[in-house]
Amino acid sequence: MSFGQERQDDRAQSDRTEEDERRRALAAIARLQPCFPEVGFSLDEGGDEALSPAQFWAEGGAGIDVALAYQDCFATGMEDKVRAAHLIAFYGNQLALALACLYLGADIVPEVRGLRFDDISRCHGERTVAAKRFHFHLALPGRSPRQRADADVFGEAFAAQLAPVIATLKRRTGLSSGAQWRLAADSLAGAFLEVGRTLGDEANAISKALAIVKRQGTPLYSDKLTYEAIAIGEGQGQPPLSRIYRLRGGCCLYYRTEGGSFCDSCVLLSPGERRERLQAHLLASRAV
Repeated sequence: MSFGQERQDDRAQSDRTEEDERRRALAAIARLQPCFPEVGFSLDEGGDEALSPAQFWAEGGAGIDVALAYQDCFATGMEDKVRAAHLIAFYGNQLALALACLYLGADIVPEVRGLRFDDISRCHGERTVAAKRFHFHLALPGRSPRQRADADVFGEAFAAQLAPVIATLKRRTGLSSGAQWRLAADSLAGAFLEVGRTLGDEANAISKALAIVKRQGTPLYSDKLTYEAIAIGEGQGQPPLSRIYRLRGGCCLYYRTEGGSFCDSCVLLSPGERRERLQAHLLASRAV
């Protein structure tokens, strides 16, 4: 076989692999996007409506102003550091959900080419409320599609997306990089758990998340972040119930807002109080 023929065969194989990867990505999006309406993601360029992540998060740009201001919808009396904590947790969760749907659902770590901050409507009990969400315009990875995606690839891609955002928020609000990275790791771990639960494979999702957030020497390393199975016994003729929860390694500072308190999985709670709160949450979910 000639050298030219070998290159043609390699090219044909690469084209077939890329086509297969695209089909898997589109299938994962079709299956999982309806399960997570709080975030948008699609395999396209986004057109003129989308900005590159660098443009959206540019210091002094409209994107970061709008995103920070939106955090006031979640609490009253936010100061800049609290807004920054909420924003990195909010954005990190939505970014992690979008990427994890393709990583866990199709073994692909996509690239983010475009970004929008869209107005949406969400149901809150019996009411419909106005809200916003990020929409990520994704592309297949530039690496060879024959290279298998793994936890290191995902962690590096996720961290690369967040690094400039965290640097800008630190300069803008004074919230430390360490505090923001812990919140980002919490967001990743929570998103993996949600997507894994939807796919019916929590164990795999947790294993992959821990491979990222427990890798020392990376910005996403978090020593206190963990998962715990919470259980409640039989009650009113109902069987025992258990659920895995992500326990935070960082704090969103919600307790600093007017009427704010600690989240049920907050790292600042004692293990006993956190467990009691999560048991109450689990009990309430059974009543729904």
